Amino acid sequence: MLTHPAALLGIPLLILDKGGYTPAKQTLLPPENQSHPDGPFTSEEHIRALAAACDVLTVEIEHVNADVLAAVEAEGLCEVQPSPGTIRLIQDKYLQHRHLRDHGIPTAPFVSLPPSPLREDVIDVADKLGLPLMLKARTLAYDGRGNFPLKSTDEHEIKAALEFLGDRPLYAEGWAPFVKEVAVMVVRNKEGEVRSYDAVETIHRQSILRVCFAPLRASGDGMEGVNQRARELAEKAVATLEGAGIFGVEMFLLPDGE
Repeated sequence: MLTHPAALLGIPLLILDKGGYTPAKQTLLPPENQSHPDGPFTSEEHIRALAAACDVLTVEIEHVNADVLAAVEAEGLCEVQPSPGTIRLIQDKYLQHRHLRDHGIPTAPFVSLPPSPLREDVIDVADKLGLPLMLKARTLAYDGRGNFPLKSTDEHEIKAALEFLGDRPLYAEGWAPFVKEVAVMVVRNKEGEVRSYDAVETIHRQSILRVCFAPLRASGDGMEGVNQRARELAEKAVATLEGAGIFGVEMFLLPDGE
């Protein structure tokens, strides 16, 4: 997503990814007399080699090695944006929820689960949040890999949920009766200034984005000014983070327009 505008602006990029023909590498040739590094973006060896060849190191997905990024920055190998601390926060959805709540950003209600939770732990969470609820992995949870909608506390359903989510740390979210899923892209600079694009509507199938409508379609009672309110909320959330970057903020639009 960053390589195409960089190509139009003539900004030289080196792209770390495993494989010589990955999507980003197809979009932008490497600088003269250099080649895009080939390796996993979780590898300390490859991250350090990339940092040594770059002025600024950034990421397009948060599932990277934040500890190595912090070390690279501390050692002065290159500038890292956004802050490794921000990346580490975004990697853990439960910590991310706590951070947003503590900064006055509305979220769905959420509760943590103990390590290796038992059925009794899930029942206890269901008593607090009600049913249905969403059991979620705290880490590596995207495109449906970390979500399981729990509709009852039936023994077999809880077992299926825990087996699907595996041995990752878990938390639970109360069910949000949304009418639309909304997303806003927010740009933050190193000085903490934020700017946003207009909100869009995202349509998911099996937890994977299929269609994006721009601009956001929202009309009816309580829906006036939804675009502006979504942008303001997204900007407020990103303003609480550290470092420069382009952030996608996803939200639920509720029936009352909140």
